[in-house]
Amino acid sequence: MRRARWILAALLLPLAGCLDPVYVDQNSALQPPDFWPNQVVYQVHKPWEAAPPACIAILPLNAGEAAAVAPEDSARVRIALFAHLAPQGRRQVTLARIDHVLGELPKNADRLRLLGERLRCPALLTGTVTDYGSSYLGIYSSVTVGADLKLIRAADGAVLWEGRHTASSRGGGVGLSAVGVAMGLFDAASNLRDEQILRVTDDLARRLASTIPDDVIAAYDDPAAEPVRLAVPPPLAPAAGPGANSLALGERRLAEGDHAGALAAAEAAIAIEPGRSQGYLLKGRVLLAEGDFDRAEPAILAAVARDRSNAIALNALGFLNGRKGAPDRALAAYRLAIAADPADGFAYYNSAVIHFNANNWVPAADHFYGAALAYLKKGDYGRAEKALADLRDLSREGVPLDHEIATIDDALGALTRRKS
Repeated sequence: MRRARWILAALLLPLAGCLDPVYVDQNSALQPPDFWPNQVVYQVHKPWEAAPPACIAILPLNAGEAAAVAPEDSARVRIALFAHLAPQGRRQVTLARIDHVLGELPKNADRLRLLGERLRCPALLTGTVTDYGSSYLGIYSSVTVGADLKLIRAADGAVLWEGRHTASSRGGGVGLSAVGVAMGLFDAASNLRDEQILRVTDDLARRLASTIPDDVIAAYDDPAAEPVRLAVPPPLAPAAGPGANSLALGERRLAEGDHAGALAAAEAAIAIEPGRSQGYLLKGRVLLAEGDFDRAEPAILAAVARDRSNAIALNALGFLNGRKGAPDRALAAYRLAIAADPADGFAYYNSAVIHFNANNWVPAADHFYGAALAYLKKGDYGRAEKALADLRDLSREGVPLDHEIATIDDALGALTRRKS
Protein backbone atom coordinates (compact mmCIF):
# COMPACT_ATOMS: atom_id res chain seq x y z
CA MET A 1 0.00 0.00 0.00
CA ARG A 2 2.85 2.37 0.85
CA ARG A 3 4.45 1.72 -2.57
CA ALA A 4 1.13 2.44 -4.32
CA ARG A 5 0.85 5.79 -2.54
CA TRP A 6 4.40 6.72 -3.61
CA ILE A 7 3.60 5.89 -7.24
CA LEU A 8 0.40 7.95 -7.10
CA ALA A 9 2.30 10.92 -5.66
CA ALA A 10 4.96 10.66 -8.36
CA LEU A 11 2.27 10.64 -11.02
CA LEU A 12 0.45 13.67 -9.59
CA LEU A 13 3.43 15.89 -8.74
CA PRO A 14 4.29 16.77 -12.36
CA LEU A 15 0.66 17.78 -12.92
CA ALA A 16 0.84 20.39 -10.13
CA GLY A 17 3.43 22.34 -12.10
CA CYS A 18 1.14 22.33 -15.15
CA LEU A 19 -1.99 23.62 -13.43
CA ASP A 20 -3.03 27.19 -14.17
CA PRO A 21 -2.23 29.52 -11.25
CA VAL A 22 -5.01 30.30 -8.81
CA TYR A 23 -5.09 33.97 -7.77
CA VAL A 24 -6.07 34.29 -4.12
CA ASP A 25 -7.17 37.77 -3.05
CA GLN A 26 -6.99 37.75 0.74
CA ASN A 27 -9.54 40.56 0.85
CA SER A 28 -12.10 38.16 -0.64
CA ALA A 29 -14.38 35.93 1.43
CA LEU A 30 -13.88 33.08 -1.06
CA GLN A 31 -10.63 31.21 -0.40
CA PRO A 32 -9.36 27.92 -1.89
CA PRO A 33 -8.08 25.16 0.42
CA ASP A 34 -4.54 25.73 1.73
CA PHE A 35 -3.29 22.57 0.02
CA TRP A 36 -4.40 23.72 -3.44
CA PRO A 37 -1.30 24.00 -5.66
CA ASN A 38 0.03 26.95 -7.65
CA GLN A 39 -1.52 29.73 -5.59
CA VAL A 40 -0.66 33.41 -6.16
CA VAL A 41 -1.61 34.94 -2.83
CA TYR A 42 -1.91 38.73 -2.60
CA GLN A 43 -3.60 41.53 -0.70
CA VAL A 44 -4.08 45.24 -1.43
CA HIS A 45 -4.26 47.17 1.84
CA LYS A 46 -6.30 50.25 2.71
CA PRO A 47 -3.36 52.72 2.56
CA TRP A 48 -3.09 51.93 -1.18
CA GLU A 49 -6.78 52.68 -1.73
CA ALA A 50 -6.40 56.01 0.09
CA ALA A 51 -3.39 57.13 -1.97
CA PRO A 52 -2.18 54.89 -4.86
CA PRO A 53 1.57 55.48 -5.34
CA ALA A 54 2.73 57.27 -8.47
CA CYS A 55 6.11 55.52 -8.33
CA ILE A 56 7.46 52.14 -7.17
CA ALA A 57 11.15 51.54 -6.48
CA ILE A 58 12.25 47.88 -6.35
CA LEU A 59 14.82 47.36 -3.62
CA PRO A 60 17.40 44.54 -3.69
CA LEU A 61 15.64 41.36 -2.60
CA ASN A 62 16.89 39.23 0.26
CA ALA A 63 18.19 35.77 -0.54
CA GLY A 64 16.32 33.15 1.47
CA GLU A 65 18.71 31.26 3.73
CA ALA A 66 16.51 28.17 4.18
CA ALA A 67 16.48 27.46 0.46
CA ALA A 68 20.14 28.47 -0.03
CA VAL A 69 19.26 31.16 -2.57
CA ALA A 70 22.32 32.89 -4.03
CA PRO A 71 22.46 36.71 -4.24
CA GLU A 72 22.72 36.55 -8.03
CA ASP A 73 19.50 34.52 -8.11
CA SER A 74 17.57 37.11 -6.10
CA ALA A 75 19.00 39.75 -8.46
CA ARG A 76 17.47 37.89 -11.44
CA VAL A 77 14.06 37.91 -9.78
CA ARG A 78 14.41 41.63 -9.11
CA ILE A 79 15.20 42.36 -12.76
CA ALA A 80 12.19 40.29 -13.87
CA LEU A 81 9.91 42.22 -11.50
CA PHE A 82 11.22 45.52 -12.88
CA ALA A 83 10.51 44.37 -16.43
CA HIS A 84 6.91 43.41 -15.63
CA LEU A 85 6.12 46.55 -13.62
CA ALA A 86 7.62 48.88 -16.26
CA PRO A 87 4.56 48.87 -18.59
CA GLN A 88 2.29 50.05 -15.77
CA GLY A 89 1.37 53.71 -15.60
CA ARG A 90 3.80 54.83 -12.92
CA ARG A 91 7.16 56.55 -12.89
CA GLN A 92 10.00 54.03 -12.84
CA VAL A 93 13.32 54.35 -11.03
CA THR A 94 16.19 52.40 -12.57
CA LEU A 95 17.70 49.67 -10.44
CA ALA A 96 21.14 51.22 -10.81
CA ARG A 97 19.84 54.51 -9.39
CA ILE A 98 18.26 52.74 -6.40
CA ASP A 99 21.47 50.85 -5.64
CA HIS A 100 23.58 53.99 -5.95
CA VAL A 101 21.43 56.00 -3.54
CA LEU A 102 21.20 53.07 -1.09
CA GLY A 103 24.98 52.91 -1.02
CA GLU A 104 25.18 56.56 0.02
CA LEU A 105 22.63 56.35 2.87
CA PRO A 106 23.44 55.47 6.49
CA LYS A 107 22.17 52.10 7.71
CA ASN A 108 19.74 53.34 10.34
CA ALA A 109 16.03 53.42 11.06
CA ASP A 110 15.46 56.38 8.71
CA ARG A 111 17.11 54.72 5.73
CA LEU A 112 13.95 53.79 3.81
CA ARG A 113 12.31 57.15 4.46
CA LEU A 114 15.42 58.94 3.21
CA LEU A 115 15.57 56.63 0.20
CA GLY A 116 12.00 57.51 -0.77
CA GLU A 117 12.80 61.21 -0.46
CA ARG A 118 16.01 61.00 -2.49
CA LEU A 119 14.33 58.96 -5.23
CA ARG A 120 11.16 61.10 -5.15
CA CYS A 121 9.36 57.76 -4.97
CA PRO A 122 6.76 57.11 -2.26
CA ALA A 123 6.56 53.29 -2.47
CA LEU A 124 9.30 50.68 -2.04
CA LEU A 125 9.01 47.02 -3.05
CA THR A 126 10.97 44.72 -0.78
CA GLY A 127 10.98 41.06 0.17
CA THR A 128 12.72 37.70 0.01
CA VAL A 129 13.34 35.18 -2.74
CA THR A 130 12.26 32.06 -0.89
CA ASP A 131 13.22 29.48 -3.49
CA TYR A 132 15.38 29.40 -6.62
CA GLY A 133 16.71 26.22 -8.12
CA SER A 134 16.08 22.73 -9.36
CA SER A 135 16.08 19.17 -8.11
CA TYR A 136 16.50 15.91 -9.99
CA LEU A 137 15.38 12.54 -8.67
CA GLY A 138 16.13 10.27 -11.61
CA ILE A 139 12.69 10.05 -13.21
CA TYR A 140 11.39 13.32 -11.76
CA SER A 141 12.68 16.91 -11.83
CA SER A 142 11.40 20.19 -10.46
CA VAL A 143 12.39 23.80 -11.21
CA THR A 144 10.99 26.27 -8.66
CA VAL A 145 11.28 30.01 -8.02
CA GLY A 146 9.45 31.60 -5.11
CA ALA A 147 9.18 35.05 -3.54
CA ASP A 148 7.45 36.74 -0.61
CA LEU A 149 7.09 40.48 -1.32
CA LYS A 150 5.78 43.63 0.35
CA LEU A 151 5.17 47.09 -1.01
CA ILE A 152 5.58 49.68 1.72
CA ARG A 153 5.12 53.42 1.98
CA ALA A 154 8.57 54.93 2.40
CA ALA A 155 7.39 57.75 4.66
CA ASP A 156 6.07 55.56 7.48
CA GLY A 157 6.48 51.89 6.53
CA ALA A 158 2.75 51.26 6.04
CA VAL A 159 2.11 48.13 3.94
CA LEU A 160 0.36 48.95 0.66
CA TRP A 161 0.38 45.51 -0.97
CA GLU A 162 1.85 42.10 -0.33
CA GLY A 163 2.09 38.94 -2.37
CA ARG A 164 3.72 35.54 -2.36
CA HIS A 165 3.99 32.78 -4.93
CA THR A 166 6.15 29.86 -5.94
CA ALA A 167 6.25 29.21 -9.68
CA SER A 168 7.37 25.79 -10.84
CA SER A 169 7.95 23.52 -13.79
CA ARG A 170 7.94 19.80 -13.19
CA GLY A 171 8.93 17.02 -15.52
CA GLY A 172 9.15 13.26 -15.58
CA GLY A 173 7.00 10.72 -13.77
CA VAL A 174 6.59 6.98 -13.34
CA GLY A 175 6.37 5.09 -16.62
CA LEU A 176 4.31 1.93 -16.91
CA SER A 177 6.57 0.44 -19.59
CA ALA A 178 10.20 0.54 -20.66
CA VAL A 179 9.37 3.22 -23.21
CA GLY A 180 7.43 5.16 -20.58
CA VAL A 181 10.37 5.07 -18.19
CA ALA A 182 12.71 6.29 -20.94
CA MET A 183 10.38 9.15 -21.86
CA GLY A 184 10.01 10.08 -18.20
CA LEU A 185 13.79 10.26 -17.84
CA PHE A 186 14.04 12.44 -20.95
CA ASP A 187 11.28 14.78 -19.75
CA ALA A 188 12.87 15.10 -16.31
CA ALA A 189 16.28 15.91 -17.79
CA SER A 190 15.01 18.41 -20.37
CA ASN A 191 13.09 20.21 -17.61
CA LEU A 192 16.44 21.26 -16.10
CA ARG A 193 17.69 23.24 -19.09
CA ASP A 194 19.03 26.71 -18.25
CA GLU A 195 16.26 28.54 -20.08
CA GLN A 196 13.65 26.70 -18.01
CA ILE A 197 14.61 28.44 -14.78
CA LEU A 198 14.55 31.78 -16.60
CA ARG A 199 11.06 30.96 -17.87
CA VAL A 200 9.88 30.05 -14.37
CA THR A 201 11.44 33.27 -12.99
CA ASP A 202 9.47 35.22 -15.59
CA ASP A 203 6.27 33.37 -14.63
CA LEU A 204 6.77 34.30 -10.98
CA ALA A 205 7.41 37.98 -11.70
CA ARG A 206 4.57 38.31 -14.23
CA ARG A 207 2.01 36.71 -11.92
CA LEU A 208 2.94 38.76 -8.86
CA ALA A 209 3.21 42.03 -10.83
CA SER A 210 -0.25 41.45 -12.31
CA THR A 211 -1.78 41.62 -8.81
CA ILE A 212 -0.35 45.11 -8.15
CA PRO A 213 -3.10 47.49 -9.30
CA ASP A 214 -2.42 49.55 -12.42
CA ASP A 215 -4.50 52.65 -11.78
CA VAL A 216 -3.93 54.35 -15.15
CA ILE A 217 -5.34 52.96 -18.42
CA ALA A 218 -2.88 54.83 -20.63
CA ALA A 219 0.15 56.63 -19.24
CA TYR A 220 3.09 58.45 -20.72
CA ASP A 221 6.23 56.63 -21.64
CA ASP A 222 8.68 58.11 -19.15
CA PRO A 223 12.08 59.20 -20.46
CA ALA A 224 13.52 58.47 -17.03
CA ALA A 225 12.57 54.82 -17.59
CA GLU A 226 13.33 54.69 -21.32
CA PRO A 227 16.94 53.48 -21.51
CA VAL A 228 16.72 52.64 -25.21
CA ARG A 229 15.73 56.20 -26.10
CA LEU A 230 17.01 58.77 -23.66
CA ALA A 231 19.86 57.02 -21.88
CA VAL A 232 21.66 56.31 -25.14
CA PRO A 233 24.57 58.70 -25.69
CA PRO A 234 23.42 61.32 -28.20
CA PRO A 235 25.47 61.34 -31.40
CA LEU A 236 28.40 63.71 -31.40
CA ALA A 237 29.20 65.89 -34.43
CA PRO A 238 32.10 65.73 -34.97
CA ALA A 239 32.60 62.31 -33.41
CA ALA A 240 35.31 63.54 -31.04
CA GLY A 241 34.60 67.11 -30.00
CA PRO A 242 36.28 68.90 -27.06
CA GLY A 243 33.41 67.95 -24.73
CA ALA A 244 33.19 64.30 -25.82
CA ASN A 245 35.01 62.95 -22.76
CA SER A 246 32.72 64.80 -20.36
CA LEU A 247 29.65 63.58 -22.25
CA ALA A 248 30.87 59.98 -22.22
CA LEU A 249 31.57 60.24 -18.49
CA GLY A 250 28.11 61.71 -17.91
CA GLU A 251 26.41 58.91 -19.84
CA ARG A 252 28.32 56.33 -17.82
CA ARG A 253 27.43 58.01 -14.53
CA LEU A 254 23.76 58.22 -15.54
CA ALA A 255 23.70 54.52 -16.45
CA GLU A 256 25.26 53.73 -13.05
CA GLY A 257 22.57 55.73 -11.25
CA ASP A 258 24.99 58.46 -10.14
CA HIS A 259 22.90 61.52 -10.97
CA ALA A 260 25.17 63.95 -9.15
CA GLY A 261 28.16 62.71 -11.13
CA ALA A 262 26.20 62.81 -14.40
CA LEU A 263 25.04 66.35 -13.67
CA ALA A 264 28.60 67.50 -12.94
CA ALA A 265 29.80 65.97 -16.21
CA ALA A 266 26.98 67.67 -18.11
CA GLU A 267 27.92 71.04 -16.62
CA ALA A 268 31.54 70.42 -17.65
CA ALA A 269 30.46 69.64 -21.23
CA ILE A 270 28.39 72.83 -21.33
CA ALA A 271 31.32 74.89 -20.10
CA ILE A 272 33.59 73.42 -22.78
CA GLU A 273 31.08 73.73 -25.66
CA PRO A 274 28.27 76.14 -24.72
CA GLY A 275 27.08 76.38 -28.34
CA ARG A 276 26.23 72.68 -28.72
CA SER A 277 23.12 70.88 -27.54
CA GLN A 278 24.50 67.63 -26.10
CA GLY A 279 25.58 68.93 -22.69
CA TYR A 280 22.25 70.69 -22.13
CA LEU A 281 20.33 67.58 -23.20
CA LEU A 282 22.30 65.38 -20.80
CA LYS A 283 21.61 67.85 -17.99
CA GLY A 284 17.90 67.91 -18.81
CA ARG A 285 17.67 64.12 -18.93
CA VAL A 286 19.31 63.77 -15.53
CA LEU A 287 16.90 66.29 -14.01
CA LEU A 288 13.94 64.54 -15.65
CA ALA A 289 15.10 61.28 -14.09
CA GLU A 290 15.17 63.13 -10.75
CA GLY A 291 11.62 64.37 -11.32
CA ASP A 292 12.88 67.96 -11.06
CA PHE A 293 10.85 69.46 -13.92
CA ASP A 294 11.45 73.11 -13.03
CA ARG A 295 15.23 72.80 -13.39
CA ALA A 296 14.96 70.42 -16.35
CA GLU A 297 12.95 72.85 -18.51
CA PRO A 298 15.61 75.52 -19.21
CA ALA A 299 18.23 72.84 -19.97
CA ILE A 300 15.96 71.05 -22.45
CA LEU A 301 14.90 74.33 -24.08
CA ALA A 302 18.57 75.23 -24.49
CA ALA A 303 19.22 71.85 -26.16
CA VAL A 304 16.29 72.29 -28.58
CA ALA A 305 17.31 75.87 -29.40
CA ARG A 306 20.75 74.61 -30.44
CA ASP A 307 19.48 71.62 -32.47
CA ARG A 308 15.84 71.64 -33.59
CA SER A 309 16.26 68.31 -35.42
CA ASN A 310 17.26 66.29 -32.34
CA ALA A 311 14.31 63.93 -31.78
CA ILE A 312 15.54 62.93 -28.31
CA ALA A 313 15.58 66.55 -27.13
CA LEU A 314 12.15 67.17 -28.68
CA ASN A 315 10.78 64.06 -26.94
CA ALA A 316 12.12 65.31 -23.63
CA LEU A 317 10.47 68.69 -24.25
CA GLY A 318 7.17 67.01 -25.11
CA PHE A 319 7.27 64.81 -22.02
CA LEU A 320 8.10 67.79 -19.81
CA ASN A 321 5.20 69.86 -21.14
CA GLY A 322 2.82 66.93 -20.81
CA ARG A 323 3.75 66.45 -17.17
CA LYS A 324 3.44 70.19 -16.52
CA GLY A 325 -0.10 70.32 -17.92
CA ALA A 326 0.59 71.95 -21.29
CA PRO A 327 -0.77 69.35 -23.77
CA ASP A 328 -0.79 71.66 -26.82
CA ARG A 329 2.90 72.46 -26.37
CA ALA A 330 3.64 68.80 -25.76
CA LEU A 331 1.88 67.76 -28.97
CA ALA A 332 3.79 70.41 -30.92
CA ALA A 333 7.09 69.04 -29.62
CA TYR A 334 6.12 65.48 -30.48
CA ARG A 335 5.10 66.51 -34.02
CA LEU A 336 8.59 67.96 -34.49
CA ALA A 337 10.14 64.79 -33.08
CA ILE A 338 8.19 62.63 -35.56
CA ALA A 339 9.26 64.93 -38.41
CA ALA A 340 12.88 64.46 -37.31
CA ASP A 341 12.48 60.68 -36.87
CA PRO A 342 9.38 59.16 -38.57
CA ALA A 343 9.93 55.90 -36.66
CA ASP A 344 9.83 57.61 -33.25
CA GLY A 345 7.48 55.39 -31.28
CA PHE A 346 8.00 57.44 -28.11
CA ALA A 347 6.57 60.60 -29.73
CA TYR A 348 3.68 58.71 -31.32
CA TYR A 349 2.79 56.95 -28.08
CA ASN A 350 2.82 60.01 -25.85
CA SER A 351 0.82 61.97 -28.42
CA ALA A 352 -1.75 59.17 -28.29
CA VAL A 353 -1.90 59.39 -24.50
CA ILE A 354 -2.60 63.14 -24.65
CA HIS A 355 -5.47 62.57 -27.09
CA PHE A 356 -6.71 59.59 -25.06
CA ASN A 357 -6.86 61.59 -21.83
CA ALA A 358 -8.80 64.32 -23.68
CA ASN A 359 -11.31 61.69 -24.95
CA ASN A 360 -10.21 62.33 -28.56
CA TRP A 361 -10.54 58.67 -29.53
CA VAL A 362 -9.80 58.79 -33.27
CA PRO A 363 -6.50 60.74 -33.11
CA ALA A 364 -5.55 58.66 -30.08
CA ALA A 365 -6.10 55.48 -32.12
CA ASP A 366 -4.11 56.87 -35.05
CA HIS A 367 -1.14 57.63 -32.82
CA PHE A 368 -1.29 54.33 -30.89
CA TYR A 369 -1.22 52.57 -34.27
CA GLY A 370 1.69 54.72 -35.41
CA ALA A 371 3.50 53.94 -32.14
CA ALA A 372 3.00 50.19 -32.58
CA LEU A 373 4.36 50.30 -36.14
CA ALA A 374 7.34 52.41 -35.06
CA TYR A 375 8.14 50.12 -32.13
CA LEU A 376 7.95 47.10 -34.42
CA LYS A 377 10.33 48.76 -36.87
CA LYS A 378 12.88 49.35 -34.13
CA GLY A 379 12.46 45.92 -32.56
CA ASP A 380 10.81 47.12 -29.33
CA TYR A 381 8.25 44.32 -29.21
CA GLY A 382 7.26 44.85 -25.57
CA ARG A 383 6.13 48.41 -26.23
CA ALA A 384 4.46 47.33 -29.46
CA GLU A 385 2.35 44.94 -27.37
CA LYS A 386 1.57 47.79 -24.97
CA ALA A 387 0.31 49.97 -27.86
CA LEU A 388 -1.70 47.02 -29.15
CA ALA A 389 -3.38 46.67 -25.74
CA ASP A 390 -4.33 50.36 -25.87
CA LEU A 391 -5.80 49.90 -29.36
CA ARG A 392 -7.93 47.07 -28.01
CA ASP A 393 -9.12 49.33 -25.18
CA LEU A 394 -10.18 51.93 -27.74
CA SER A 395 -11.89 49.25 -29.83
CA ARG A 396 -14.04 48.42 -26.81
CA GLU A 397 -15.02 52.10 -26.74
CA GLY A 398 -16.49 51.68 -30.23
CA VAL A 399 -13.62 52.93 -32.42
CA PRO A 400 -13.45 50.68 -35.54
CA LEU A 401 -9.92 49.26 -35.33
CA ASP A 402 -10.23 45.66 -36.50
CA HIS A 403 -7.77 46.16 -39.38
CA GLU A 404 -5.17 47.97 -37.26
CA ILE A 405 -5.38 45.43 -34.42
CA ALA A 406 -5.09 42.50 -36.84
CA THR A 407 -2.08 44.11 -38.57
CA ILE A 408 -0.11 44.59 -35.33
CA ASP A 409 -1.22 41.25 -33.89
CA ASP A 410 -0.16 39.38 -37.04
CA ALA A 411 3.18 41.21 -37.16
CA LEU A 412 3.96 40.38 -33.52
CA GLY A 413 2.95 36.76 -34.10
CA ALA A 414 5.17 36.47 -37.16
CA LEU A 415 8.13 38.03 -35.36
CA THR A 416 7.65 35.72 -32.37
CA ARG A 417 7.60 32.64 -34.61
CA ARG A 418 10.68 33.86 -36.49
CA LYS A 419 12.52 34.42 -33.19
CA SER A 420 11.57 30.94 -32.00
